[in-house]
Amino acid sequence: MRRNNTIGFDASNANTGNSTLSSYARFTIDALADACPRRTYFRMYVPTNEQHADYERIASKHNVESMEPDGSFWRKLSGLWRIWGIGRDLERGDVELFHALNGFVPFGLERRNIRSVVTVHSLEFLRLRGFFSPIHNLYRRAILLSSLRRADRIVAISEMVKHDLIRYLHIDSDKIDVIYRGCPQYFSLPLSDERIKEVKERYKLPERYLLCVGTDVPRKNLGHLIETLPKIDPEISLVVVGRATSNTHHISHRIKSLGLSDRVTMLHGVADEDLPAIYKSAIAYLMPSLYEGFSSTIVEAITVGVPVIASKGSSLEEAGGPETIYLKPKDREEWAEAITRLANDEALRQKMIVEGKKFSSRFRRELIAYNLQNCYRRIGVDIAE
Repeated sequence: MRRNNTIGFDASNANTGNSTLSSYARFTIDALADACPRRTYFRMYVPTNEQHADYERIASKHNVESMEPDGSFWRKLSGLWRIWGIGRDLERGDVELFHALNGFVPFGLERRNIRSVVTVHSLEFLRLRGFFSPIHNLYRRAILLSSLRRADRIVAISEMVKHDLIRYLHIDSDKIDVIYRGCPQYFSLPLSDERIKEVKERYKLPERYLLCVGTDVPRKNLGHLIETLPKIDPEISLVVVGRATSNTHHISHRIKSLGLSDRVTMLHGVADEDLPAIYKSAIAYLMPSLYEGFSSTIVEAITVGVPVIASKGSSLEEAGGPETIYLKPKDREEWAEAITRLANDEALRQKMIVEGKKFSSRFRRELIAYNLQNCYRRIGVDIAE
């Protein structure tokens, strides 16, 4: 059957590491490739191929191809290629639509008649100005505004991000589609008791623990959880999974100063396939963040079947649904009370698990792919089978 469209992606995050942006890029390309296997071709454009296993799996699909810079000049200047040089390669590859999955649209696409979509993940630099330098904020604002103005369509990953785009950057609401991040399929697979036990033993997890997953940056408000821990049952520990940062030393020092070294486990470099079992064994998943464009980890938790306690005030209500417990992000007494209640009330836990799983159906890959197809259709590129 003749293919009727070629879609290009900035996949620079897709083949590097396990960050939220990396997971989003791989999920998006994979879901679309499966939803449109016959008539659409997908090209993933990367500065260099880092040989990531999941990326290679996606690239092996019959309707997906991985593309690096064409020519030795652009290979040496791959960073500049992503900004200026990629347009030539897209044109040669007959790409009709380029989806910038990481918030930046390359220059010159409109001159080559290549339509573009840009995904915006967060505007924390506008919401939490004190966490960044004024120069950083001005630079990010200028780069983002340039991309938003040149893009034919904008994907906001939550209603909160759409609200922020309109409020802070005065973007026309009619140009924005809200399409949530989806949840990788392996979080929906059944877990055997043997698998859960094996993962717990390998990572030396405590018997009863609360879980927090995410890169350790100040806006994640991890220090709040550390200071809440002394207020709850001493038999309950905290497990933190995520990439270490410059803030990790400060958190480690705070743990020691409070005498909590035996109650806090910090895990770095956890394999993706082990995360569902780590979630499943937790009493509850905690998300005390001051701001999130969207929380994929909350979606992962409710998909696996773990009750969630999260902060009020950003997009977390969109990820967790009505049965998640939402609290003021810095009220330690309120958090301690909610954790204690959840740890001791099994009926409440089970209700939250059941309702959370129902809510998680809105993040399934088929629905995300369908919504992205509709987004592309609005600018004249129809990839529906």
